[in-house]
Amino acid sequence: AAHVRLRARLTRARAVSISRVSTLSAGLIQVLVFHSEHLDNVGYLEPGAQQKTYCCTSTLRKLGVPGCESAGHAIISPGKASEEVWQQDVTFGVNESRSQLLADYRVGKSGVHYLFFSSCDPGTGPVLIDGSTVWMNPYGFLPGELFHLLPFFGVMSLVYLGLGVLWSVLCARYWRELLRLQNCISGVIALGMVETATWYFDYVSFNSTGTRGVGPIVVGVFASTVKKTVSRLLVLVVSLGYGVVRPTLGADGARVVALGVVYFTFSMVLDTVSNISPITDISVPLRLLFILPVALLDAAFYWWIFSGLSRTLSQLLSRKQSAKLTLYRRFSHVLIASIVLSAAWVTWQMVVIISDSLDDRWDTLWIFDAFWHVLYAAILMAIACMWSPSQNNLQYAYSDELLQDDDAEHDDEGDEDGAAAKEAPSEAFSIGGEDADGGTGKCD
Repeated sequence: AAHVRLRARLTRARAVSISRVSTLSAGLIQVLVFHSEHLDNVGYLEPGAQQKTYCCTSTLRKLGVPGCESAGHAIISPGKASEEVWQQDVTFGVNESRSQLLADYRVGKSGVHYLFFSSCDPGTGPVLIDGSTVWMNPYGFLPGELFHLLPFFGVMSLVYLGLGVLWSVLCARYWRELLRLQNCISGVIALGMVETATWYFDYVSFNSTGTRGVGPIVVGVFASTVKKTVSRLLVLVVSLGYGVVRPTLGADGARVVALGVVYFTFSMVLDTVSNISPITDISVPLRLLFILPVALLDAAFYWWIFSGLSRTLSQLLSRKQSAKLTLYRRFSHVLIASIVLSAAWVTWQMVVIISDSLDDRWDTLWIFDAFWHVLYAAILMAIACMWSPSQNNLQYAYSDELLQDDDAEHDDEGDEDGAAAKEAPSEAFSIGGEDADGGTGKCD
């Protein structure tokens, strides 16, 4: 059964040690555990005040504040709510500086629970609390808001594994015709496999031991950030027409690298903070400080991707390169669908964060991260499908298609040139340093 265990044996390494400085009088520490729905029933908010008062004083008692039954005790609203708040008193005798606590709280309802240590008795003096608490769910140590990520990353690992096997078979079969873009896709798929497998085994270990190793977190965050960065750069350079309508990125190359470095830095910070400390433990302004830069950089990526894609489509249309034009139109449809979904999702996520209703949505917080993993995987699979290795790979490599007219003689010449292009070695289409408007003179 789900429970919270508080240990306070002085002779044990994992004990909670409660000690104080002053021993001239008796003292009291109250320990409270309660469901988040009872948070309003603990403490008293005075009219015009911004912060609650949690300790009952003689003044508040005279005013008849509900729940202030005894000075030096925590304020807990009377009635049924008080019965739902678990209380444990830890007492100090005169001339006693140390005490101990060993108790179990049985969780009766799923949700966010709070643990309060209250020192309201003035005679207690300064108190030092040292030790640990054990939060156990029916399935293990994994926090409830993270539990669904365990099977999710298990499924995603299998998805990337299946995609990787299929992609490897196609690459092995058509290895002579592989394009540089397809090698990049192989790298992204490999990063996806490493990332999802690392997170899966990290959560398995966390669930069974109750602790998270630094190594898996570092590897997982790094692999995740690299994959997201490389994925965006891959989509960007494809949209700019690299290897299809232009042999090099030219001056855009430095800007692409700079954007990638900046995105990697901010995304690394966000992912590290999210994995070290739950998002619910971070104040709203700080959450926005971490999330907004990444969101703005994503917007910059999308703007550059679509502006570059528009120019690439115009070039392909003017050159009448029908095969590449069809491919890029399909690619644009995938990107449009992804940006609509992303915008809707970010809007909803920001509304949830600003409304500060995360306590009520604890069981769905995992979807915040899961959505992006699914979206990235879907885009990657769409790109892999459109640029899958085949015997016709070279028709998408950088070259200028010759315009065909209605003359039968020209049609025959075009067919001969097309055959020559298919028979040409892949080196004829390697990305060199020619001008973007130049060509190899081959006909697809």
